[in-house]
Amino acid sequence: MKKLLFILIGLMLLTFPGCTKKVIGDEKTAKEYVKAQGYKITSYKGEISKYILEKSKLYGTTETIPYQQMWAVQKVEPDKYFGKEIIIYGFTVKNHPMEKIYKQGVNVYIMLSGGKVIGGYSYPNAEVMGAYSSLDGKSLEEVTGLSYEQWSENWKKKYGN
Repeated sequence: MKKLLFILIGLMLLTFPGCTKKVIGDEKTAKEYVKAQGYKITSYKGEISKYILEKSKLYGTTETIPYQQMWAVQKVEPDKYFGKEIIIYGFTVKNHPMEKIYKQGVNVYIMLSGGKVIGGYSYPNAEVMGAYSSLDGKSLEEVTGLSYEQWSENWKKKYGN
């Protein structure tokens, strides 16, 4: 009986290390960046998206809308990353400014290129409709200082055909 108990305990100890996901590489970089912003990570979403950024992703069809929204709230222009791979990791966090409205938490998405964080954006962890906010919860208008109409016209001139 004791032998069986030792075997069972040994098997359990061997399986526990496999239950925790080890975060490495770009995802570790993203995780550390999220924590450095003062957010407490409550869950990991892993790699959300990976793509090569081309001008055609930024304007023209309904498929370009998510790219427009995420790049509109960045501090960097997308032009610098044309032809480069962009990887996005997602996290659900606490201590985010948007929690005042969305009590169930906020999702943040960290954008990396070449192993370095280039930006990020946030969205409520809820069933809602709307555009992405900046990583710290600011709207497109707050980030750019432009109305949506002004921003849209500038975006069309720069990235339209």
